[in-house]
Amino acid sequence: MKGTLVCSLLVIGVAAAVTAVAAGKGVVMSASDMKWMDNAALKGAKQTVLWGEPAKGPYGAIKSIPGGTAMGPHTHSADEKAVVVSGTLELNFEGEAKKELGAGSYVSIPANAVHDVTCKAGADCVYFEEAAGPADYKRVDKK
Repeated sequence: MKGTLVCSLLVIGVAAAVTAVAAGKGVVMSASDMKWMDNAALKGAKQTVLWGEPAKGPYGAIKSIPGGTAMGPHTHSADEKAVVVSGTLELNFEGEAKKELGAGSYVSIPANAVHDVTCKAGADCVYFEEAAGPADYKRVDKK
C-alpha cells in the first residue's frame, strides 16, 4: 500500500511539473522535495524521477547504486546520457578497457551498445541520467 501511495504521489508530482513547464512556468525542486524509490532493475538501487515516465518514454532521473555493485554487461533500448554526481563508476563498452568516472564525468550510451558498469566500493554512486525512451536493462550473457 505504501509503495502504491508513493508511486501515485510521484506520478502526480511529475505530472504537475510537466504541466508547469508546458504552461511556461519553471520548476524548482529542493533535494528534500525529491521522492526516492526503489529501482526495480537492480537490488539496492534507488531513483528519483525529475521528469517524464521511465516506464513509458523519455525521462530524466537521479539514480543511486550501492558501492561495490557490478551491473554486468547489458544494453538499453534507447540512447542514454549520464553525469556522475558522486562516487566512482567504472564503465566500459564491449571490447574496450574500463574507465573510471568520478564526480563531474559524462557518458553517452547509444541504444543497444553493450557496456558494463560497476560502482567502486567505498561509496554509493549517484548520477543524473536522461534517456530518449523508456528505461530498460537487458542483460547480455557472455558465452
